[in-house]
Amino acid sequence: MSENREQIEQDLDKLDERSEQFFQDCKLRSAMRLAKEATRTAKSHQHAVHYMRGLFDQMRFGHGLLQPQEVREAAIQLIMLLKDEEHARKIQPDLDEGHYHWVCSWMSTCAYDNLAEATGLMSGYNSEGMHECINEGIQVCRETGKMECVGCFREYAADVYTASDDLEMVRHQCQTLMEFRPGQDSKDRRWSAWHKLAGIHLLEGRLVETQDDLKNGMDVSQDEHVYLKQRAALLIGVSWDQANLLAGKPRFDWEELKKQGIEPPEAGEWPKFEMEVAQCEALAACLSKDYEQAIKILTDWDRRLTELECLKEWFEVRLRLIAAYLLSDQKSRAEALAKGLDAKAHESQDYLTISRLQRMMTGEGTLCPIPLLADPDTGPFCSASRESALESDPTPIRASTIEKQSVPAAPSETDDDEATPATPLAETLAGFMQRMVEAQGDDDERHALLNEFVTYTPEKVEDAHDAAYLVHLSQFVVQGSEDAQRVWPWARNFLSAFPEDGTVLSVVATLGAYFRGADEETFGEVISVEDLEKWFRRSLTLNSGHPRNHARAGTFFLEQGNVGEAERCLARASRLDRKDGNIANQLADIYRQTDRPRDALAVLDLCLRSETDDPSVAWEAAMTALQLERYDSLLTYLDKHRELAKESPLWENYYRSIALLHTGQPAKAIQAADAETEHEDCPGTFHLDLVRASAHADLSQQQQAEESVSRILQTPMSSIDYLSLNGLLRLTSQLLFRVLTWDENHPLRKEFVNRLLSTGLLPDDYFEQLRDQRETVAGLHFYRVQIRQQLDENWPESFACLPMQQEWPDYDIDWGVLASSEEEAVAVIRELQSQCYPGPNEIIELEESEDEYTDKPGIVWQGYRRCETAEEYEEPDFLDEDE
Repeated sequence: MSENREQIEQDLDKLDERSEQFFQDCKLRSAMRLAKEATRTAKSHQHAVHYMRGLFDQMRFGHGLLQPQEVREAAIQLIMLLKDEEHARKIQPDLDEGHYHWVCSWMSTCAYDNLAEATGLMSGYNSEGMHECINEGIQVCRETGKMECVGCFREYAADVYTASDDLEMVRHQCQTLMEFRPGQDSKDRRWSAWHKLAGIHLLEGRLVETQDDLKNGMDVSQDEHVYLKQRAALLIGVSWDQANLLAGKPRFDWEELKKQGIEPPEAGEWPKFEMEVAQCEALAACLSKDYEQAIKILTDWDRRLTELECLKEWFEVRLRLIAAYLLSDQKSRAEALAKGLDAKAHESQDYLTISRLQRMMTGEGTLCPIPLLADPDTGPFCSASRESALESDPTPIRASTIEKQSVPAAPSETDDDEATPATPLAETLAGFMQRMVEAQGDDDERHALLNEFVTYTPEKVEDAHDAAYLVHLSQFVVQGSEDAQRVWPWARNFLSAFPEDGTVLSVVATLGAYFRGADEETFGEVISVEDLEKWFRRSLTLNSGHPRNHARAGTFFLEQGNVGEAERCLARASRLDRKDGNIANQLADIYRQTDRPRDALAVLDLCLRSETDDPSVAWEAAMTALQLERYDSLLTYLDKHRELAKESPLWENYYRSIALLHTGQPAKAIQAADAETEHEDCPGTFHLDLVRASAHADLSQQQQAEESVSRILQTPMSSIDYLSLNGLLRLTSQLLFRVLTWDENHPLRKEFVNRLLSTGLLPDDYFEQLRDQRETVAGLHFYRVQIRQQLDENWPESFACLPMQQEWPDYDIDWGVLASSEEEAVAVIRELQSQCYPGPNEIIELEESEDEYTDKPGIVWQGYRRCETAEEYEEPDFLDEDE
């Protein structure tokens, strides 16, 4: 029986190898056939891991076959097996647990990535749930430790932002993908970044830049760490062929690729590539004015993609088919097809498709076989106006939609950049606003205003803008539940009066959400969450170009805990109004909460470049730059904040001193620290002494550095309640590596190292330096050891105690160590722990890795302390900043 099982495993391994080779050769149909055979065989012979591998391969191969439904089904099955070991044991009762968990660790991120991509292909990349997929996928990357797989979700995010018509954020994602680090990243995705950049540049009519992007992509497509090199070259080649055609240049030379052993597979093996080639042939037919042939090609693919439920690809083919009908003077047919496309695009909120369709159908710009966002900058479709614009200003032109700016104050709920429209109640509303400003703290006047508001019933209000503004203002004069119960029926009546106005729907829903949140006991049954969500969603459908409607909906979804939908709404609001600081801050906060600080900084930076006057945006950008350790940017944002705020607030010069220290300007860092000390609200000087000590050390001012370190060591860290743990770690670590350059017997050096050891603030790099001094040893294991240290009456006054730890009866701390045995690991850790605090301690938990390592033994890291026995213990937020 065992021999038969071994033979089956060998056969399955061979099937996997053959399918992988077919995949490398872009023969996806053949690869899928073998993957399905392997899956059936593995299941029938109770091989769970091989069964999972078969599903994994079906999932990977299905995209190129334009089979998103099959990909989705395979991904769902695989995720169930990855999340629940019992599901896997139903296939193989004697499952090897260790092997199973190892497979789970490397398959999980890919499963979520492929599920997200399949859903995007079927429903549209900006449809409901797509933004949540990015968050979940990146979280899985962190949980499994596969941080290189974050790049997959960067590519996916680029597609999401493309569909949402936010090309600036697409550029940001592509720029991030280009930061390949040889030796650290296992896969090189730079070719994909160049390919995506070429796609958006083509849409913007920047054909010269498109061709440059494609050349750059082709240049790196065959580099060592590129997976699926042939696929990369062929996809770039077909895009290059299209760009050349549109630019009026000779077609791409496929013979050059053949000389490198790269050529397309047989017909039927890779349908996605065949679709791309067909689009090029349709473009060539249009250029030769053979519109009938172009329509025939595109109609065939329109039908096939509809049957295959490939909505994303169908959007592109349908756009080009409509263009072909317009070019052939069949406008009525084009209009009929456009109605169907418009409905589908709005349903999936594919704003890029909507923008391209609107530009084409309204006759804006030159009619082109590929509907663009601006006229091409070269070639047969380059308009005279574009040529003239390029000669006078080479800045890229985006003609599809105008970036809408936020209105200056609350009265205007319109999207226009013009002044508030002259409505029947404009003067009355302005008067109300003035009285509200003057009535701050005057409850009688606010009550009088409320009484006047409710006299304006829907029958007396002719204009939807007036209705929306009345409802919007009413929230600020309500002083309790009794007032709210009067206002709500009045406000809701406006829904019947203006059922097709998105802004009225939005502000009424916002008021309802406010009342429900403030007094759920009274309004819980009167105002349902379901109704509120329905109104918010309807408001976005009625006016997809209204930034404040999207922002209000985003705030609602955030309050309901639906982070994915909140992100989608706020991302759209940010796209429509880059200048609104509140929108930018809210969206950036979501990105930070979901471990995407680089995306947060990109949004904040776009807002600043759009000349927002909100100083909080510059401050948040500065804090995010600090988190990312971008110190040059930190200085820039701090300067911008000072410019906008017209003052230098508390903490600004502290952060400036950190940035100056890290940018090699220690003398200026000392000046900034001194300036912070002079601030009237400065809570202390401990953090500034840490900066000064590092700066003096960099200036080789040994005496001043030692004086600063002495002051630091005389101060119990438990008294520093104005710094976050993150701030303490940053400051002490940067000083530590300067102090370590002093003589190893220097008393201040010894005391400072011991202080950081006892407080649990020694960074991992310190232990790595210690291990580097030892000989490499084979057969090591990694141990994670949790120790509980008992504390006594001396603890609150001890230099080892940190803020908010004074009342702890004990603390738990984890240690990571490489050792040849459990006994050795425990001995090493106990020796160091005894230096942290005297008194008894015990081992709470010990975990040993199964893998063996050839490395240098010793401590790898010292974990953060926590008290699991204290009655009121809260985990510290290590990312808090000191503000």
